[in-house]
Amino acid sequence: MLTDLLDPAAHADHWLWALCVLLAAVVVGAVLPVLPTGAVVSAMAALGHHRSWLSLGEVVVVGAAAAYVADLVLYALLLRGAHTGPGRSLRRRAERYGHLDELGERLARHDVGTLVTSRLLPGARVPVLVAAAAAEYPVARFAVADVVPAASWALAYSVLGLAGRGVSDRPWVGAAVAVALGFAASGAVSLARRLRSR
Repeated sequence: MLTDLLDPAAHADHWLWALCVLLAAVVVGAVLPVLPTGAVVSAMAALGHHRSWLSLGEVVVVGAAAAYVADLVLYALLLRGAHTGPGRSLRRRAERYGHLDELGERLARHDVGTLVTSRLLPGARVPVLVAAAAAEYPVARFAVADVVPAASWALAYSVLGLAGRGVSDRPWVGAAVAVALGFAASGAVSLARRLRSR
């Protein structure tokens, strides 16, 4: 199975299934934060590069598409329930991490830049989406503005996957290093944010 997955000349349907798993993992993990979605993209990028450059490109495209769809789904859910049920509890939780009014103003002035930052900083995405929903940021505008952040996120984690792949010629070692690099990068950014807020 592993050789089929990594060999471009072998059964392409194994790789197609792996891309479907990537798509599902990123969508589910981004809407319900139970999976480290960046680590999944990094691992798949390391495996994809072992397979071929085209496969690496497919990982970036599928990861970006999944992140984009997940953002749209989560934003629609937040808009629908901004003042009731899960939307209200998410809003309360987001208020602990940042000032929603300030985030809303920042989003109105620099929507793409704010969304890119929120996508790349651990823990920043949900507060920004909650702030956008609270300010009733237009869905059509959000759908356009979120293309670049989703693509940037997938590209950034794929680069970590390439770095992991560069450590070892063994595919699973490269994938494991890519995952470790993803966690290390997230941890470093979170620590820097905590120190800065103090």
